[in-house]
Amino acid sequence: MTPRETAGPEQTTGPWRPTWSPGHTRPGLPPLTMVHDRSDDYAFMAAALAAHTPASGRITIHPTPVAGAPAALAHDVLRSLGKHLPPHGSPEAVGWAAQAEIAWRVAAAWMSALRIGHVVVTRTHRISSRHFEHLFALRELTGMRLTLLCHGPVPPALATALSALEYETVHTLAAARRTLAAIEPADPPTAARFAWWEAAAHFPPRPGEPCFWLPARRTPSRTDIQAASRRLDLDANVLPLPAVGRFPPEPDEHTMLLAHRLHARIVHPVHAAALALRILTGRPQAQLPHPATPGTNTRTEPGRWTGIPTWAVDLIEAGDCFGNLDRPTRAEGPLRLSGWDQTAVTEAARTCALHELPAPGSRRGRTRGRPGSTRPGRSTPTTR
Repeated sequence: MTPRETAGPEQTTGPWRPTWSPGHTRPGLPPLTMVHDRSDDYAFMAAALAAHTPASGRITIHPTPVAGAPAALAHDVLRSLGKHLPPHGSPEAVGWAAQAEIAWRVAAAWMSALRIGHVVVTRTHRISSRHFEHLFALRELTGMRLTLLCHGPVPPALATALSALEYETVHTLAAARRTLAAIEPADPPTAARFAWWEAAAHFPPRPGEPCFWLPARRTPSRTDIQAASRRLDLDANVLPLPAVGRFPPEPDEHTMLLAHRLHARIVHPVHAAALALRILTGRPQAQLPHPATPGTNTRTEPGRWTGIPTWAVDLIEAGDCFGNLDRPTRAEGPLRLSGWDQTAVTEAARTCALHELPAPGSRRGRTRGRPGSTRPGRSTPTTR
């Protein structure tokens, strides 16, 4: 179930915001359960961590201790989905910490595209009332089943939050295990989909890791490729990718490696979708199709994409979900990227060790870069 299908009328007039008001719970939501581990028995925590099975549509969020930033819990959600945020202390990380609404839209978009139907949250006795508000707003939007694990006495923030909701309390380990295993997704993941969670891409990127050329509609000459390699000072193996329009439904070994990087290293869904569309179409950033209309491809009734490689399905749909949350009234057409977005997509490509070849006959590839230029695979994506 996607935000487009669950969002209320207010979502048609402005961006979705992670706000929740007691007494205004949407009817028909899946159960909310509090697992109360009164004696702080680690067996409860172990059961919750073992319940983390994204392939079944269930994730376990392990909140960062004493993280008071408004976006902190959203970041924990993204990490549980296998998304790597910029390194702590970088300018990009500061931007993410300051943009709570965007971080929660990003989390909601990925959850909807990846069909996450059950969210388990541990250490809820350490969560602030503001984070509970954001979490319940996410539940309202996505219609997810929510299980909260509280260790020790119930803190005032959790008691206050639950006082306005219908919920069930579980006290025994056996009952907790039954609750943690429960999931009834409306549109569960399938084994045929690209299993992005089966392998993690190294982050930050390793120096000298294999890299790729961005596919282009017209193949540059060998001379252009050699000149571009010298200009970029590539010190790694350059792996081939299928030509534009010839990506098979299931990825080959090289495409699989790149797909894992796209899923793990790019946290913003619009930037991930834009880069996937660049790879599939060979078009420059200014001419990318909209995620909702990727070329001649179509959508199935439940909202799944057809006619494109399986590894790109979630990336493109997540970008579309985010756009629906960020600008519900946006017009369909070419993907509109701001100057900031274009820079972010370029940085994301570098983080995935994807490099742009010069156009055939261009003199760009015949000149060396300036001394001290950034080496491939060693920069981090710009973020909001």
